[in-house]
Amino acid sequence: MTVFEILFLIVILLTNVIQAITGFAGTVLAMPVSLRLVGSDVAKPVLNLAALIICLAVVIHHFKDIQWKEFAKMILCVGSGFALGFAVQLLPINGTILLKLYGIVIMSIALIYLFLDIDHVRIPTWVLYLCLFLGGLLHQMYVSGGPLVVIYAMKTFKNKNSFRATLSLMWIVLNGFLFGTHMASGLFSAHLWILVGIAFAVSSLSYIVGSMLAKKLPHDIFMKITYVLLFISGISLIF
Repeated sequence: MTVFEILFLIVILLTNVIQAITGFAGTVLAMPVSLRLVGSDVAKPVLNLAALIICLAVVIHHFKDIQWKEFAKMILCVGSGFALGFAVQLLPINGTILLKLYGIVIMSIALIYLFLDIDHVRIPTWVLYLCLFLGGLLHQMYVSGGPLVVIYAMKTFKNKNSFRATLSLMWIVLNGFLFGTHMASGLFSAHLWILVGIAFAVSSLSYIVGSMLAKKLPHDIFMKITYVLLFISGISLIF
């Protein structure tokens, strides 16, 4: 195992603690650094499975809190953007340009969260559905659509457990599909499975630590830290 892979696993540990606390942002925080450490063919499948593990744990613990009507609505909108992501990746677009655009999107979302009180801002319904659609697009391309989807979720769910459980179920569906495409593409070598196994243990530890912190420390402090880290992650992709 290389030094870069060890650093990659440390990134998974730290960012999935945040994922366990907030219900989102783990992968979008991890992806920019991970792309530079181990490249797309390692970062995307491993982070996808790591997020899948966290989401499964959340759904198992809060299954009764899932809002099924909202789940159906979200999976339809997000799934449409997700499907478009496959077509976008076939276009002759420079990968470096896509990464910089991705960084700009992340920075913009972080600034929205930092300086606007989303709970008290009136957002048109069509904008909320657009956030779901674009979140699906980003999730297919970079396993990182959470921040946009959360804009919709924050306006829809008033119960924290419903928020986390319904979102997590949606990610299970999408990440499960991504896992299938990664398998079909032949990304999972023997060495990558070893990384996945270690990432499984790391993600399990992250969930335990994150769940403990979520009970003891103010949620709003963690959210502010998350937004700052999102902004820094976006900058790292642009420069």
